Amino acid sequence: MGRLLLLRLWKFLDEVLPALLVAFTIVMVSADVLLRNAFGRTVPYGIELSTYAFVWMIFLGSAGAARRGRHFHVDILHQKLGARVRLALQVVLDLACVVIAAVMTDISWDYTMRSWNRTSEGLQMPLGYFYMIFPLSFALMALSYLTRMVGLLRSGPADE
Repeated sequence: MGRLLLLRLWKFLDEVLPALLVAFTIVMVSADVLLRNAFGRTVPYGIELSTYAFVWMIFLGSAGAARRGRHFHVDILHQKLGARVRLALQVVLDLACVVIAAVMTDISWDYTMRSWNRTSEGLQMPLGYFYMIFPLSFALMALSYLTRMVGLLRSGPADE
């Protein structure tokens, strides 16, 4: 039960939330353009909010692509290699992605923690709120690659 809830939350974070952020960005930018052209006014903080929403959408979408195995995918020699070699190559590739994503999680966490004393230009909110997406998305990517790698090791090579 708990695992199913976690998987639903994970899927919401990297599939549903990016779609909602795309819709928000489209509405915000459209409203801003319409108001500017029709009334000479803008949506207060609209461009800033849509910029942050767009960045969140990109990073969460990347985490979703990693979870579905579509972010870093190497299949040039996939058909030419045997099942054991394919498995070993995929495990090595996933391990490299886990390490890179984990390092990026750590680096972006440090960067985010240093940003709490800086504020956004328009909203005057600590940038840490907006930058929190970086360590979150990289952690989700690391978890995705680790989960896939463990699954591959448990299942063994596919029959040829």
